Amino acid sequence: MVAVSCLSSFAIAPTADAKKGGEDAGKRLSDRAEIVDLGYCYAEATDAIGRGDFATGKETYKECFTANANIAAYFPGSDPNGPPGVAAIGPVAWANAVKGVFDGSGYVSTQHLVSNVRIDLDGNTGTVTSYLHATHVIDPDGAIEVANGTYYDTVVRTPQGWRISKRKLVLIDFVRLESPAP
Repeated sequence: MVAVSCLSSFAIAPTADAKKGGEDAGKRLSDRAEIVDLGYCYAEATDAIGRGDFATGKETYKECFTANANIAAYFPGSDPNGPPGVAAIGPVAWANAVKGVFDGSGYVSTQHLVSNVRIDLDGNTGTVTSYLHATHVIDPDGAIEVANGTYYDTVVRTPQGWRISKRKLVLIDFVRLESPAP
């Protein structure tokens, strides 16, 4: 039980902008909490698509990204400064790209965990880095694929709240695990 609870919670680590104090300290902490939630929003949308609920995933991505967000994923071993393995502009196009990858890989469900969130704010924009650990189920009794990587995000304050305007996922590994034969 301890291991499970460790994976499901973390504190928002204050950085220089949240440590300044003053009357804006509460607003900065509120902004940071909203920005951290963008990572959870993304994981929720991705896992909806992973379990076959494309409509919910597509709509939830709209709550995470700006309408013209630039989203890209780089697979292990690829040059993170070169062309991405998967890319799209906007949340709907990204939902379609994710669905295509998941369908093509035969996933029946997924679970994406986000951690080690670091935020650097400058007014109405900021940068965020966070870690990914994701499980992709191919056969619940036989095979999964596990991925780890880092998200590099640019976030902006919009009239609807904070949104991701650019996301770059750099995967460091992608491993297939098979269950032993009975």
